[in-house]
Amino acid sequence: MDSFAELGPRVRDAARWRSLQVLFSLTAASALTGALVACGGGGAGDAPPAPAPTPAPVPTPAPTPSTPIAAQLTVPTPVGYDADRLAAFNRLNEIRLSAGLGMVAQNTMMDQAAQAHAQWMVANDSFVHGEAAGTPGFTGENYARRVEAFGYVPVGGGEVLAQGVSGGVGVDLLVNTAYHRSLILAFEPVDVGIGWSANRAADVVTPLVIDAAMPGTDAVRGLGQSAQPSIRGAAIWPLDGAQAVPLRLGLEIPNPVPTQDVSTLGTPVSVTVESSKTISTTQFTLTNSATGTVIQTHLLTNRNDTNFLIPESFIAAIPVAPLAPSTTYRVDFSGSTVQFPSGAVVAMSRTWSFTTAAQ
Repeated sequence: MDSFAELGPRVRDAARWRSLQVLFSLTAASALTGALVACGGGGAGDAPPAPAPTPAPVPTPAPTPSTPIAAQLTVPTPVGYDADRLAAFNRLNEIRLSAGLGMVAQNTMMDQAAQAHAQWMVANDSFVHGEAAGTPGFTGENYARRVEAFGYVPVGGGEVLAQGVSGGVGVDLLVNTAYHRSLILAFEPVDVGIGWSANRAADVVTPLVIDAAMPGTDAVRGLGQSAQPSIRGAAIWPLDGAQAVPLRLGLEIPNPVPTQDVSTLGTPVSVTVESSKTISTTQFTLTNSATGTVIQTHLLTNRNDTNFLIPESFIAAIPVAPLAPSTTYRVDFSGSTVQFPSGAVVAMSRTWSFTTAAQ
């Protein structure tokens, strides 16, 4: 049974929360002064009036956060996962940490939504993101509606699916593709929900569901997280010095290079920046280090993506043929980023290498 990965439409601030403004009011206390009447003779004057009480200070509201939190380098140990869901959670965070990003934390509401969708796919024998109202196990038309149905308000984020593999292997399958990698290696998500079913139907086998987002009910974590400072604002994949890199992209749905069979594509190389930036390139080459041969690739960007799934913060070069086994490749990237909304342009370059698997 072949394994497949499928990416659903990314939710872009569709459920962005509205911040609550707290109005502080102060009721001033009126100071009452009374005249003191002197008794007896002697011509004593009136006593000075009593001082007015000092008004209580106006409480200062806590400042509204304006920047993402620092990269989460630790998260609580998940609870309630079976072996495959735990393996997927651990592998996902292992990949994120190795790429210089922050970890994502288990969210039980998102877990319920992801698990319900995994079960829905088996019950309806349909490996898709969209659920149809009235079908057995329906919880929502798309990822955002499903997590909302279980009480989570998502900001940004998205959903990725795989099938035909165990939980941890499924994450490796997803990060080796183009579209799915753009979510797996997105800087900002802080929460994750994972669903996995050991059951199968005619066209759906052991489906894995991963939902990732930021919480719209949390003013701090709702802004997402930054990358680790060590990567200088850009996450690369495969990693510099990586070994046993797969030769092929895999059976990704939809096909990022629809002009040719997806099974004939090689493993993509990519650069990811934070979602508030647009990345562009003047050079993005993949070279056989031993021979000096430049590998033919298809550049995948937000501007030329025919499936409209690539964010502006992600760019990939996809080899148009499988990579050679046991071969070291060098990647040369140069380009720039544009910050929103300031428009600040920053030049960027990266050079790294990796070695492919024996087969």
